[in-house]
Amino acid sequence: MSRQTLQYALTPVKCSSGTPMTEGNWIQLERLVYKDNKHVERSWERCVRKKPCPSAVDAVDIHAILLTPKPEILLVVQYRPAIERYCIEFPSGLVDKDDPIDAAQRELKEETGYTVPRDRILLTKTPLAYEPGLTNSCCYVAKVTIDTSELTAPPVKELEPDEWSLQTISLPLEGLMNHLLALKESQKNLLVIDSRVHALASGIAYANSYI
Repeated sequence: MSRQTLQYALTPVKCSSGTPMTEGNWIQLERLVYKDNKHVERSWERCVRKKPCPSAVDAVDIHAILLTPKPEILLVVQYRPAIERYCIEFPSGLVDKDDPIDAAQRELKEETGYTVPRDRILLTKTPLAYEPGLTNSCCYVAKVTIDTSELTAPPVKELEPDEWSLQTISLPLEGLMNHLLALKESQKNLLVIDSRVHALASGIAYANSYI
């Protein structure tokens, strides 16, 4: 028996302002206090990204489809010190004071070398949680399709010094999960698949199996 509605209605939960515990150059640790549905006081700790102005969204992920002519998803691989391994993930970047579409356009050019006009970037302006048990960080998703037959020159990346390890790769949408797992296996224990990329590949596989 399927359930397509929530069992219980969602109700607002009032949280205290985050109390700083410690901080680094880019993030800080906060403690929150809130009351549950039985008015029991509880506490939680979260990581918060330090930024020049408050906003509900920190970053934008870019879902770029390359028509080669068969569709491929454009991904990046880079070393992530927090997991002490490389990660295959979507191109992405921080949204500071600029418009999310401008941020997506800039990061796509910097990380992959592809220049895409603003009017060809479709922004899904719904904040999406990254890891809600750990952080309040959320992102938008920008979608773009790139016809590689229209390119007049090879893409040239414009990487920052701390992006020394970043490289691009495009994998066919057809059988994406198999391609991801094969790539991971080929790199021994050095590569981790980002959960959002894995979710996309799983969605495609489920659609092919059940829809």
